[in-house]
Amino acid sequence: MGRLGFSAAIAAIVVSAGCAYGQVPPKSGPVMSRQELEQLQKESDQRLKSQPLNLSHSGPIAPMPNPKVYPIKGIWVCKDLKQFEPIYAQPSIHSRIVARSMWFEAVGGAYTHGFARVLVNKNLTGYIPLKYVSPFHDPYSPSTTCQVMGVQANGIPALNLQ
Repeated sequence: MGRLGFSAAIAAIVVSAGCAYGQVPPKSGPVMSRQELEQLQKESDQRLKSQPLNLSHSGPIAPMPNPKVYPIKGIWVCKDLKQFEPIYAQPSIHSRIVARSMWFEAVGGAYTHGFARVLVNKNLTGYIPLKYVSPFHDPYSPSTTCQVMGVQANGIPALNLQ
């Protein structure tokens, strides 16, 4: 019997024994009564009361460093965009797609042929049809405002949400 035939024979024996290859069948053991389960829960609750679990962090959280923000030319404002819509290189749906829209983006300048200019990164602007642009609004926190601060060193627009 070849090597493959031997492995197949072992696998057949294991499968015919009623367990999957590489697994051990569960052992049958005593089933706990309702009273035993209630007693176990009671003991667990007592241990938690005497020594409560501390699931919080172990110390103060260091503040996030403020990234360096570089100014950008022009006036840019936060706008809501329909997510994942194409952002085009030129104000035309026939130009190449340079990015996909996110929930909100920096939009600036005058509208051109039904398109809004979008700040994709410090070296790239694109255009999105106006039908996908609306005033900034945070549905989870309606009082939140958004301000375009500039761009970070990595080129990502710096937006200040408050």
